[in-house]
Amino acid sequence: MVTDGGNKVIHRKARASREEYQARAMSPAKALRLALAQASDTQFDLPMVVTTVEQIEISQTALRLEFSDGGLLVLLDGPKGARGAVRLDDAMLSALIEVQTTGRVTGRPQGGRAVTRTDAAIAAPLIDATLERAGAQLCEETPDHWAVGYRFGVMMEDARGISLALSAAAFHVFRMTVELGEGAFPASIVFLLPVPVAPPPQAAGPGEDKVQRTLEQSAMNAPVCLDAVLARVTVQLTQLCGLAPGDVLPFQMDRPLQIRLETSQKHVVALGRLGQMNGMRAVRLTPGGDNAGSPTRSSRTPETHSVGATPIDDAADVPVLDVHPDPAPNLRTEEHADYEAQ
Repeated sequence: MVTDGGNKVIHRKARASREEYQARAMSPAKALRLALAQASDTQFDLPMVVTTVEQIEISQTALRLEFSDGGLLVLLDGPKGARGAVRLDDAMLSALIEVQTTGRVTGRPQGGRAVTRTDAAIAAPLIDATLERAGAQLCEETPDHWAVGYRFGVMMEDARGISLALSAAAFHVFRMTVELGEGAFPASIVFLLPVPVAPPPQAAGPGEDKVQRTLEQSAMNAPVCLDAVLARVTVQLTQLCGLAPGDVLPFQMDRPLQIRLETSQKHVVALGRLGQMNGMRAVRLTPGGDNAGSPTRSSRTPETHSVGATPIDDAADVPVLDVHPDPAPNLRTEEHADYEAQ
């Protein structure tokens, strides 16, 4: 119970701190809310109180539903060819017309008349002033904010036309309900701004090849299987088929405890010496180009494999520290043996 109470106190403090920060921070929704009320008072001397602000994100396919309620539809021109939109409902548009013609808001509906270019020209100062003020407030905290730089573009006739003109994949939608005039008549306005696209990855510098770099990474991460070979023996097929646990296969080694690391195609990639370390089998790689201390070659034709340009019999016989070789010259069949059947 003490822990739960402590957690509740911590959560309340964290929530209070978060709310305080959000109250101080300038978000696009807050900037548009303040700018709309200020622009209405400055441009039209129209008292406006923004009662609610709803911010959501929609995809391009949901745009027509957003404009289905009609009203004044305006396309916004943004930076670098970006496009947004604004929708004023009939109550908002009627209030702007009334305050321009009679100086007061009555709240009477338009009576279903079609929206004209004149209506768009009347609403244009409010839209531009709101976007400009909101952009200035956002730039005070975040220069080059994604919601900055939009202005009145052109009036659109219907929802289909404005939906086709908006090409961004997703949009931030700011739905605001307001109260206009002394009578607090309800109205609404909606701003749609495109969701910023993440910047593309930086181009490769001079001399860099993205395809080659990808192939190099894939090759370096590919698994490689190496076989440790002490010697090879040749036995008859009948003898091979008759082998049983406990049988011994004798073999001769050109050099005691010398071992070869080979790929699946019997290509020698490294030389080493076999021994033990900490009670386990161990292999120490030996330099391939050091011939100091090499023993005399055997009289028979040696078996040679290339390690770079160094034959097997020319490899260095380097002592292995902390390695104790197994004195047994033979290899029992229950252990791993590398052999060739003939």
